[in-house]
Amino acid sequence: MKINYLEKLIRSFVHFDYSKRLIDRIHNWMVEEDGWEEKDRVLHSLWKETKPKLDIDTERSFREVMNRLGIESGYIPDSFNRRWMWKLVAAVTIGIIFSSTLTLWLSYNTWNRDDSIMTEQYACLAERKTFLLPDGTQVCLNAASHVFYPNKFEGKTRTVYLTGEANFKVVKDSSKPFIVRSCNMSVMALGTEFNVKAYPEDKLVTASLIEGKVKVSCNDTLNYILYPGEQLVFDKERCIADANTVNMNDVTAWQRGEIVLSKVTVEEIVKTLERHFGVIFHVSKKNMNQDRYNFIFKEDASLQEVLEVMQIVVGRFNYQLKDNACYLNW
Repeated sequence: MKINYLEKLIRSFVHFDYSKRLIDRIHNWMVEEDGWEEKDRVLHSLWKETKPKLDIDTERSFREVMNRLGIESGYIPDSFNRRWMWKLVAAVTIGIIFSSTLTLWLSYNTWNRDDSIMTEQYACLAERKTFLLPDGTQVCLNAASHVFYPNKFEGKTRTVYLTGEANFKVVKDSSKPFIVRSCNMSVMALGTEFNVKAYPEDKLVTASLIEGKVKVSCNDTLNYILYPGEQLVFDKERCIADANTVNMNDVTAWQRGEIVLSKVTVEEIVKTLERHFGVIFHVSKKNMNQDRYNFIFKEDASLQEVLEVMQIVVGRFNYQLKDNACYLNW
C-alpha cells in the first residue's frame, strides 16, 4: 500500500468520513502483518500535525490508552519499539472516536484468522445494540463494547473477537464450533447462550453460561467446562480462575437496562456508571475507601437517584453534574 494512499485513507477517517467501507479498510490495514514501516511513517506524520491541536477529551483518551499499555503519559522513549509506536499513535489519531478498540487490535493481531473481510459492530457509551452474525447468531452488545467478525464464516470455526461485554445466542452447527475470543479468554460452543464480560480496563474477565455447554480457555493454558448457571471469573493480574454458580438474571440485567453490582468497590462502580449513563466521572480518590458494595438499580433509575442512594450506603460525599461530567468529592 503506497504512502500517499495510506495518508488519504487515514486522513479521511480522522476527518469523520465513517463510511462502512472506509472503516473496514482501516481495520484490515491495522491488523495486517506487513507494512510496519509505512504505518510508522504515515501515523507519525499525522501525529506531528495533530499533537498541537489536542483537546481535553483527546488528551484524556490518549492518557487512558497509555495507562492501559503501562506507559507513563507524556513520555515515549527513543528506543520504543516501532510496532508499539504506530499502535500508540493510532490510539490517538484513530482512537479519538474508537480508542477502546486498541486493546482489541493489539490482541486480535496475535490470533489466527481467516482472510475474510472483517466487520465491526460497536455500542457507544450509554447504548446497547442487538444484531445478527452471518450464521444467524444473535449478539447483544453492552455499552462501550466492540465485536469484530468475518463477513462469512468460511473456516473450520465461527470465530469472533470481543472487547467489552456481550451476550451470544448461538445458532447450532456441530460441524463448525462458535468461538468468542476476548483478551485473555476464549469461549467455544456449538449452540448455546452465554455472556462474556471483558472490558480492557477491568481486572476480571467473566464468562457466564445461560444455556447449553461451553469450553472456556484462559491464557491458552487453563481450560474449563461450564454448565448452565455457572460463571468463570479470570483474574488477569494473578492469572487465576474460579468457577461459581451465579444468578443469571443478575448477569443479564444490563440487557434490560438494569444495573446490578455485586461485591464491587467505588472505583468499579464508577466505571459501570460511566458506561451505563455515558457520563465522564472525575473522582477525588484521596479518601475513597476500598470497601465492597452490592447495588441493584432498575431501568428507569437516573444518575442522580443512583448517586443519592450511594451517598446513604457508601458514606457522605459531594457530587456535581455538569456538561456530561460528574465530579465526586469525599
